[in-house]
Amino acid sequence: MNNSQAEIDQWLVVGAQEHDQSFELQVWEANFDVERQLVYSKFGPYSKLFLRPEKFVQRFYHTLYPLLVEDWEIVEQLQLYEGFCTLDIRLEVRFQATLAYAQSQIEILSEINEHIKTTYQGVILDLIHNKLFAALPDDTWIQAGLGDIERAIDFAVSEMLVLNNIQAQTTCYLKASFAEFPDVQLGKEHLYLSVLKKNFEVNEQQREELFRQEQLAEEQDLAHKQLQLEQLKEQTELEQLKQAQDAEHKRHLLLDQEQQLQVQLAIEKRMYVQKVEHENELKAIEFEASLREQKRQEEQIRAGEQKVQAEQLAHQNLLKEKQLHADITKQEHEQASWLAAKNKEHELQLEHEQKQKQLKFDMDVANKKREEQRRIEMQEQNYEAKKNSDIYLRREIELLELDKKRLELEAAIKEVKPES
Repeated sequence: MNNSQAEIDQWLVVGAQEHDQSFELQVWEANFDVERQLVYSKFGPYSKLFLRPEKFVQRFYHTLYPLLVEDWEIVEQLQLYEGFCTLDIRLEVRFQATLAYAQSQIEILSEINEHIKTTYQGVILDLIHNKLFAALPDDTWIQAGLGDIERAIDFAVSEMLVLNNIQAQTTCYLKASFAEFPDVQLGKEHLYLSVLKKNFEVNEQQREELFRQEQLAEEQDLAHKQLQLEQLKEQTELEQLKQAQDAEHKRHLLLDQEQQLQVQLAIEKRMYVQKVEHENELKAIEFEASLREQKRQEEQIRAGEQKVQAEQLAHQNLLKEKQLHADITKQEHEQASWLAAKNKEHELQLEHEQKQKQLKFDMDVANKKREEQRRIEMQEQNYEAKKNSDIYLRREIELLELDKKRLELEAAIKEVKPES
């Protein structure tokens, strides 16, 4: 009986999954915003709560509160039909508070998710119980599975949270398990009959599946043996092909050895010819070397004779060079005496020209001194005339005094320069 109950439990899970795949229902899209943040602005007696905008710059009077997307799991177990059926409930809730909900709970912004869990857990459990107790008294769920009830719970919980300004997406998982069949109780015969009927159907499906798997295994075994035969045939053909290839390979080896022997004989013949040619070349080289030696000796004799002649010519050239050197020395001495006399005359002429230039320079300096003296006297007269003028001419007088000092200084400098 325990095996029967396990089979029914497994069928309920598989049936729910198949029913989920065939059931077309609009998916609840929560549209979570993982970057949602609240800005609480408090400046003096004024306060405001709003969503954090793009390019937001935080000020000292701003406080940021992130609204996190959180996963929440609710687990419960129910006993049905006086313990005959145990129903395990697991509800996965992903939720995120909205601005409207946060504005209504502004005092607990930092713990808003925990507040939601504490506040709505009881309400959610009540919704689950209501949906279950409304659907489970009818035994049709044993035939159809729990998929419809799971989606009804999903939709009801999501709708309740959204109506309370909480974005949510829920997934409900229901798993039913049955105990051993108790004594039949009045008023519940239809439930036990439904379970027995479904148990029979599940067993029949399992037998059919087992038979199908056995047939499939036999077909696979037959196909495997056929494959082995084909592989053995291919291996035999490959072995024959390999033997033929080995025979052909040996024949090619013998042909290669014959070619190598012919090549070796040809190489030996060529080497012998090269040896004979090399010996002939050596004899020719020895003959040429003896000719070069004889020629070298003759060249040495001619070189000795040429050396003697060259020494005689060199001695004669040396005597001529000594005579030429003596003539050049005599000529250089005469030329030096003439140059010394010419240089003396040139120095006297330069000295005379220097004296003429100095005399001219002295006369120019004396004339400039007289002109400068006359100019200074005229400036002194102007200075005396202007000295008695009005007070507005004092500046000009000071400038004239400075100019006078400058002129005297220039005159003194010019007097010093001719002397130096």
